[in-house]
Amino acid sequence: MKESTIANDTDRSSEKKVYLEICRIIAIFCIMYQHTGGRGADAWQYTGSSLVYAVSMTGMIISCIGVPLFWMISGALLLSRQESWKKVYGRRMPRIAAVLVIFSIIRYVYQCITNGQAGSVGAFLKQFCTKEIFLPYWFLYEYLGILLILPFLKKIVQNLTQQEKQLLFGLILGWNVLNDIFKIGMGTGFMIGFSFSSSIYYFMLGYLLENCGVLRKNDRKGLWCHIGCALFVTVCLFVWMHAEHGIGPLVYAAEGSLGMFLTTAVYYVVRYLDEKSRKSNMVLQRFVLWCGKNVFGLYLIEDYLRNGLTVIWEFLGPRINTIPACAVWLTAVFLTGNVLIAGARRLPLFRKIL
Repeated sequence: MKESTIANDTDRSSEKKVYLEICRIIAIFCIMYQHTGGRGADAWQYTGSSLVYAVSMTGMIISCIGVPLFWMISGALLLSRQESWKKVYGRRMPRIAAVLVIFSIIRYVYQCITNGQAGSVGAFLKQFCTKEIFLPYWFLYEYLGILLILPFLKKIVQNLTQQEKQLLFGLILGWNVLNDIFKIGMGTGFMIGFSFSSSIYYFMLGYLLENCGVLRKNDRKGLWCHIGCALFVTVCLFVWMHAEHGIGPLVYAAEGSLGMFLTTAVYYVVRYLDEKSRKSNMVLQRFVLWCGKNVFGLYLIEDYLRNGLTVIWEFLGPRINTIPACAVWLTAVFLTGNVLIAGARRLPLFRKIL
């Protein structure tokens, strides 16, 4: 497999880690679902059906793990590697920068055409430098920032003892729990600062889950513990969102301890199920691996595909209800995107960046 940020940051040893590809697929579905608005993720705000309300809100809660799951996958892979500064700064950063520039230009031209506006190089550069071209591309800007400090992060985490890895894992989760408690109770964060961005937290959590002996162990006790944790967090957020009549609680889910518990639980459960079913269908495994390679490209174009295939939801929504129609719609986007990206990766312009 080629190397990449979301979809292909892997090496030969990780080709067998089907669970990483499954996690990528789950993550991209979560992100696509969050962008469906009233046709899916926000349907609970407009519906009179209790079933649609419950399913839509639950989906909105679970979908908050999308981006954190991507960070964890990248951290699990990149922080474990022994690679030179030259490779990070000479290959990884230019590649992601090229993706950002190319797809930002495409987006800018697309917006000028659809809005009937005349574009200019100066206007493009201003929007590009202020991250205003297209909101979902914030991930690429953030990723470039992480790559800047990647060699330093490697030095930190790769020299930790097993006990220190456990302590770091507990520190990350523990501090975020305290920070959330202070935010809710006092309206301000925890008095003692621990100032990493949420992306760095998840980046390190992914590494720790793969390289800390206690956290890497797959057993039934850990499985049920994580399943219980995921259910508890989901129920808490559901009740909270219902009581607040808004999505404010999802801020805590996306950036705080609730989101961390939910994301790590999903990561652990997927890994456990994959590693305990190694004799599963090989055709299905190959399909999962193929889809995993295309996820990065799908992230870049899913907005165009969702808009272009909205007709599927418009046709099915009144006939089979909102959420089933949304599921069919997103599945069509996913499959179409995989075909398009697989084809694009054969072209010289995109071969080395997708």
